[in-house]
Amino acid sequence: MGINYLFFPQKPKPKKNDPTTNTIQENKNGTETKKDPASVKETKVETASEKPLAVVKAEDIKTYSIKTDSFLVKFSSLGGRITEYYIRNHKEPDGSDFVIARDPKFEINFDGQVERAVELSRYQGFDFNLIEDKETIPFSPYNKINFASSYDDATKTIVFEAPSLDGKYSIQKRFQFFPSENYFKFNLVLKNLTKDTITLSSSNSDIYFRSFGSLGPLLKNREDFNDRDVAHYFRYFFLDGNFKDYVDGAPASGFFDGIGSWFGGLFGTKEKKDERFEVKKGSEDKVDFVGSGSRYFIGVLDPIGDKPSGVLLDNRKDNETGVLLTYDNWKLGPGEEIKLDFAAYVGVRELDGTAFRNNNLDPKVTPSSPFAGLSESLDKSFNQGITTPLRNGIIWILKKIYLVVPNYGWAIVIFAILFKLAFYPLNKKQAESMKKMQELSPQIKAINEKYADDPKLKQEKTLELYRKNGTNPMSGCLPMLVQIPIFIALYTAFSDTVDLWHSPFLWIQDLSEPDTIFRTPKIALLGASFAINVLPLIMVATQIVQSKMTTVNATDPNQKMMLYFMPVIMLYFFWSMPAGVTMYWTMQNILSIVQQLYTNKFGSSKKDALAANNANTAGTKEVPVSKNGFRTKPKNKK
Repeated sequence: MGINYLFFPQKPKPKKNDPTTNTIQENKNGTETKKDPASVKETKVETASEKPLAVVKAEDIKTYSIKTDSFLVKFSSLGGRITEYYIRNHKEPDGSDFVIARDPKFEINFDGQVERAVELSRYQGFDFNLIEDKETIPFSPYNKINFASSYDDATKTIVFEAPSLDGKYSIQKRFQFFPSENYFKFNLVLKNLTKDTITLSSSNSDIYFRSFGSLGPLLKNREDFNDRDVAHYFRYFFLDGNFKDYVDGAPASGFFDGIGSWFGGLFGTKEKKDERFEVKKGSEDKVDFVGSGSRYFIGVLDPIGDKPSGVLLDNRKDNETGVLLTYDNWKLGPGEEIKLDFAAYVGVRELDGTAFRNNNLDPKVTPSSPFAGLSESLDKSFNQGITTPLRNGIIWILKKIYLVVPNYGWAIVIFAILFKLAFYPLNKKQAESMKKMQELSPQIKAINEKYADDPKLKQEKTLELYRKNGTNPMSGCLPMLVQIPIFIALYTAFSDTVDLWHSPFLWIQDLSEPDTIFRTPKIALLGASFAINVLPLIMVATQIVQSKMTTVNATDPNQKMMLYFMPVIMLYFFWSMPAGVTMYWTMQNILSIVQQLYTNKFGSSKKDALAANNANTAGTKEVPVSKNGFRTKPKNKK
């Protein structure tokens, strides 16, 4: 009976008044089948040991589609898994439209209707399956098992059932979606089918659970990725109160782990560690949540109630495994079962996305919510750095401006002006300091030439000149230092907010990407083409103008080098940055130039005081200085 159920799972008996008859279409009926029934092929099912498990006919595989306000999701009974996951344009909690799929290339046919939605599962699906042998990761043998399945349209719940590979316990997987939420529930139930106590996992032999793999969308070929593209995809976990994240597809072991392995080999450690996989286990709080992220989206799985003992990380190069949960010491007596409850969030990397639309589902409002026990640290999975509060404030202001001026390009321009006005006192002080330094430039030059052989006395004379004229060179740097955290927040805001994705402005097609207007053919020596971007060139030009206006001593070799070297560095950094970031920086340069011009022409001047100080300085006889730097008294004439 167990063999028949494993190889040829029974189809669920239709319920009376089952709403799925009109809303769910199966491959058997030909409505969801992508293949021609005349060319149906049999799928050979294999385990990790390459032994055949079963033959599953394509017409026996059922597919299901669920549509919510935010998602379009496809399931398959083969593996009892999600095969495609899309996020669609939807409403914000305040009722405003949140448009993600602006570009026509995101049009898809979903259940016979044309929809605009962004695919997040990389067309590889999300497993939500057990793996007993880590050598098979990321493949799960259960992905080739045809689960018995049923669907309840009233609750948007899909249930998949199948026995384990050895037939000793049953597996039930339940997915439940909610019409207006970015969350869904997942339940896993394992039940002992034998009359004996069975061990599913022990302290020496874990069992693993894989949910989300690497997250999409992938908008270019992997071989065309640059360093910034690679950094946009990551995996993470929250274990024992600590958040850890790693670049997607890269080893999770760091520099110091490599040193430890080297020393272990140096001192003759006999047991060689398998560095392909790494298990990290908790001691107290255990695993809070795991997930995967991309530039604009995240997928988070939060175990509610029974927490996993740790996580398994795939360290193999170019892996797209995600983070697996590990469970140990699972034993089931006759007829006993293990029930695991999970909350999952899939959506944008923004706080608004994680907000519940229905207060009855919000665990903070309704303690009896199905999501009761949801982690309060999910915001850490946004992975946006320590300036996240500032970043969120900037995004909020940007969206408010967008409501008045419905173009994010102009919104950035207006924000740059507002930002400049908000810091006007500091910027004014900086501009006045630069003006004073320029007025003192001839005297500083004279001191440098006069005391070129005595650095200590040159410094004393320079400081004395600053003191007499009430000038502090560091006052010009202070405004910049104060604004550094804000600049970092601005960079993350304009780089990683989905609102700028595919937003055009003037000649710019997409504010989230460089404003490339032309791409050269492939250069033979480099093996790649070269993009021509306009905004970085404009930005560097304004940077040079601003630098010349604020340079104190153009004859100083160090300053001359910085005058020409810094624009080159800035051009390198900004060449492949998002156009929104470069445009904001360019606007700041232009506004700084305007403010400096205004200050130089209409700002308060202390030329009279400088003239008086110069007269005093000229009337003062310099004290002779010996070669060794000691002051000497002038000899009296006899």
